[in-house]
Amino acid sequence: MLTCLALVAFNVASLSDIPKMTSDFENEARALSSESTVSADLVTRIQAFSTDARHLAVSLRGAGVGQDMPCIFQGIAADAEERAEEFAAADTQAEQDVAFMNLRVLMDDAVLLAPMAAAAAADRANERNIALR
Repeated sequence: MLTCLALVAFNVASLSDIPKMTSDFENEARALSSESTVSADLVTRIQAFSTDARHLAVSLRGAGVGQDMPCIFQGIAADAEERAEEFAAADTQAEQDVAFMNLRVLMDDAVLLAPMAAAAAADRANERNIALR
């Protein structure tokens, strides 16, 4: 639960920016899931993915999106950091195989959750539009 409360200093994206953010996030998750070679670039990309997940969490929270979405994306960010560390420490083929399996599980979750976050943001936007009438 403390992970949910941890906020990083990000510029909060507007509610209208969230669909693009979630689409980009989903696309990067798909790309990372298809990786099969351990490299410094892969670790850097996973770390950037973690940062993107945190930014999305902060933006969802700032936009007033509920449905636990901000906390879920904070969790994805923390898990991505763990995956990056796992790859950085993987010395054997067996350790690399486990790291790739864990990365794919996380990226599969991210692919499923990104559209849900976009839908939650759209719901929030609709609520605001109705309230303004």
